[in-house]
Order: sequence, then structure tokens, then C-alpha cells
Amino acid sequence: MTQRRINMLKYVLIVILSFPIAVLAQDNWNQEGDLEDSQVIIEKDRKIDLARVNRDFKKVPNAKSSQSSIDVKFNSKQFIPELNKLSPRIRVLTIQDEKLEKLYGSQVRLGGGNYGASYFEGNFSSKRNKDKSYGLNLLHQSFANGPIDGRNSGSGYQNINPYGKFIFQNAALSADAFYERNNNYLYGYDTTLVNEVDRDSIQRTYHSIGANIKLEDRNDNSNYHYKLGLNSYQLFSNIENSEFSFNYALDNSYDINEDISAYFNLNGFLSNLNFNAIDSSQNRNLIRFQPGIHYNWNDLRIKAGIIIAYENDTLENLGKTHLFPDLNAEYTVFDKLSLFIGLKGDIRANQYRSFLNENPYLDNTIPVFNTLMPLKFYGGVNGAISNVLGYEVGGSIASVQYNYGFAAIFDESEGELRYAPRYFTEKNTEANAYLALSTNLDNLNIDLRGDYFYYNVGDNQLMPFRPQFRLKLNSDYVIADKLKIGLNAHLQGAMNNENIFLEENANYSFNIDEAIPPIYDLGIKLAYQLSNRSQIFLHANNLIANKYEYFLGYPNRGFQVLGGFTYSF
Repeated sequence: MTQRRINMLKYVLIVILSFPIAVLAQDNWNQEGDLEDSQVIIEKDRKIDLARVNRDFKKVPNAKSSQSSIDVKFNSKQFIPELNKLSPRIRVLTIQDEKLEKLYGSQVRLGGGNYGASYFEGNFSSKRNKDKSYGLNLLHQSFANGPIDGRNSGSGYQNINPYGKFIFQNAALSADAFYERNNNYLYGYDTTLVNEVDRDSIQRTYHSIGANIKLEDRNDNSNYHYKLGLNSYQLFSNIENSEFSFNYALDNSYDINEDISAYFNLNGFLSNLNFNAIDSSQNRNLIRFQPGIHYNWNDLRIKAGIIIAYENDTLENLGKTHLFPDLNAEYTVFDKLSLFIGLKGDIRANQYRSFLNENPYLDNTIPVFNTLMPLKFYGGVNGAISNVLGYEVGGSIASVQYNYGFAAIFDESEGELRYAPRYFTEKNTEANAYLALSTNLDNLNIDLRGDYFYYNVGDNQLMPFRPQFRLKLNSDYVIADKLKIGLNAHLQGAMNNENIFLEENANYSFNIDEAIPPIYDLGIKLAYQLSNRSQIFLHANNLIANKYEYFLGYPNRGFQVLGGFTYSF
């Protein structure tokens, strides 16, 4: 055998003997081991670019109550964007994929504080699933005592909210149900004249049970798009007042071409309101038809439509049909600057439940009517200064009929102040100017909103219990990896008050002729991360310790503190 053949045989034997070892190496790639640099070079170059989210500033809602609760809201539901799958430049089958970060879908929070405060919140949600999500939110917050006569001015709130969402190929279905309980006391009595109060007689407990369902189109290949929303609730109380409401909204649009789409929207409610004290039952209906078109041309977006509304419960001439304009234009000057302007009319739907959320100290029976807004002109500018500061500046002026504030009622036989809506039947003017700023840095988030309000409700008349200006600040700052601090501030101007007395010679000591003083409220939040699953928190509210009154006769609690523990699992 020649030397050349002997060398070839050696190479063949080496390859045969090495093959089982290579196979075992593939079977046991999970075990620890080292690869020499000369065997393989793996290069990963991943870059994720997310589009900048446009900041959306919404109008700050009216203050709902003089009971300014400690801000301890949190939300454990996490938004996890689905990114396109990324592939390395060289795909090697023997390299494991990176594991997803563990997601804790549930969270509970327990806390307690002064005024006999107790707090519990639980959010229990499903884990990652691209087709469905479901969960349960629980909330309990109560104060055993209040600013006047201890337990006679306590309050409580509870909410149970199961929810779910299912995503199909061409549609998404979401639904949730809720039970809500609000408990308050009519503690607006004159403590200098009243020695003893029957606590049960001044208790007001309202329960609401309801459900929401929404079906939304997801077919991007279709010219027709839709969104259907249905919700209803039943409210009942310990004074046997009740309200049932069925609300509906259907949005339809059809893309005529790339620039023009036509829409026809329908929404409204059917409700029944009962006041046991006067054996009154009232059916209230509102329906809106909203046809129109959307037109997009380069950086200009125009909406032109009308609103045809029918309602049966304005203060005069029951059963009216109204026609309103619905015009809007928005122009993007450049990437970080947009202008908008609009002209619109509408009916502001007022319901008993919304009145209770705004003012829990209502009389046993109150008038409930809608507000007409025949015409509203609005405009403004929004955008961003650099990549971290967003802003919006705007204003509106509207002609309004049956606008309302609140009026205090004192009946000596009852012994306390209560409230009822005060409607202004004549057409009047309402104006609003606002400035909103928002920053979003790595360690700092700030939201600031300032509003100026103007009401012209007639000669020698003033809008009662509505502030002339309001300033709100919410901020969070991460001092260190585990420590976060937040600051909240609320400032609003003085308010006019209005009073109705059923007894001309009523004995009282309330300052009924004086305006409600300005309100200053400052709060601070501290959170320390014990681990990636646990946290302790301390929240303090009304640091100025001013028992201010939003409604005459109902002072707010003074300095409040709440501390507790959060755990995720």
C-alpha cells in the first residue's frame, strides 16, 4: 500500500471516530461548554425603532366632590407591543432564543391611614396571549371618620370589575361588567345648633350594576369599518331612588378612495328615572344621527357633517328635534406643530348618576334635564418642543341653554344643607381657555393643565359652584433605581354660591352671602421598590391641612396620609 493511500485511510478513520462526538455535542448543546473563537462567529445587530406617540390632551373633568381622596390609583395591566420578529445575520440552529422577561399579571395593594382610612386594590389579569386577555379589578377605599362629628362624615367606595377581550381575524370583541357602591353622609348640618344626629337618617348609599360590550372592526383590507358599543346600568339607593339607562353607539365609515371617506354614526340612550319621595317616574330618551365625510389632503384633514338630535326632556317644549353643525379642520404645519379649528353644536346629556358623581350631597329629589349647546366655536395648536415636551393651547366659546350649576337648599325640618341643579333657561355664553404641558423623560414625567372659565348666565346672575380657573399638576420622579417620588397639586379660584331656603326664618350660621374661598391642595407620593415583585408606598394629601369647602357646609378632610404595601405575582 502506497504512502498516499495510508494517509487517506488515516483521515477517513479520524472522521468516522469524530462523528459520534459531534452528534453528542448537538444533543447536549444545553450543557455548559466553550466554543473556540475559530469555530464560529455569531453577530447580532438588533435595533428597535418605535414611532413617537402623539400626545393627546383631554379636557380636565369638573371636580366631582369636596371629598378629595388620596391619590393611590395604580394599574397592573401592562401594554406589551408586538414587534416584528428579528433575525440575526447568521442563523445558527444550535443557539437558543432569548427568553421573554417574566410577566407578573396580577397585583394587590393594601394600605391604611388616618381618619380610619382603609385601602385595598387588586388587579388580576391573564398572561401573554395574542388572541385574548381577561381579568378582574377590585377596589375598596373608605374613611371611617370625616371632618365633622367623626363617623357622621365618613365615606366609602367599592368597585368590582371583571373584563375580557378577544381578538379575531377581522374583529375584536371586548366586554366588562361592574358593581359600584358609593356611601356618603349628609353632614352639612350646623354643629353649633345640632347636638345629636340620627346617623342612619343622613346616610346616602348608591349602588350601580352594569355591563359594557364593544365590537370593533380589524379588517384593514376592507373599505367598510365599524365600531359598536353598548352599555347599560341600574342604579338604586337606600332612599329608593333608581335610574336605569341603556346607552348605545354605532360608528360606520366607508372609504370612497384614499382621501375621502363617508361616515354615519348613531348614538344615544334610553332611561327611566324614579324618585320614591314624590312617586315620580320619568322616561328620558336621546338619539343622535351624525352623517358626514372625512377628507385628507397631504397635511390637511377636514371633517364636515351634521348632528340631528331628538330628545324629550328639555325644560320647555318637550319632544324637540335639533339640527347642529359638526365641522372640524386640522393642519400639520410641520412634524411637531398642528393647528385645529372647529364649529359644533350638540346636546349635553345629563343623568342622575352623573349628577351624583359630581355632587354626592344632593337632595332626595332633583330636576334632571339635558343641556343644549346650539353652537360652539373652538380652536388651538398642539405639538412638541423637542422630543420630550408636548403642549396644547386652545380655547372655545359656546352658546348654551339650560346650563346648570348647583344651589344649596336648607330646610329647618331636616337640619342640613343639600343641593340641587340650578338651570339657566335663557341662552347664555360659556368660554374656556386652556394650556396643557407634558414631559416624558427617562426619570421624570410631568403633566400640567391650566384652565380659565367664563360664564355669562344673565343680568345680575352668577354661575354658582363653578370655579373661574383651575390648575392641576401631576408629576413623578425616579430619584434612584428603587425610589420614586411624585407631586400633585390642585389650585382653583373662588366660587359663587347660591341658596334656596324653604323656611324664611330658618336658624343657621352658614356664611351664605360669601363666596367659596379658593382651594389649595398639595399632595406627595413616595414609593420604594423592595424587589421586582414588592413595593412599599406612602401617600400624603392636603399637606397644607386646609379643610376647604368645594360645596358650602361640607368641608374636606384636613391632612391625610396613607401607607401600605404592593405585591405582584
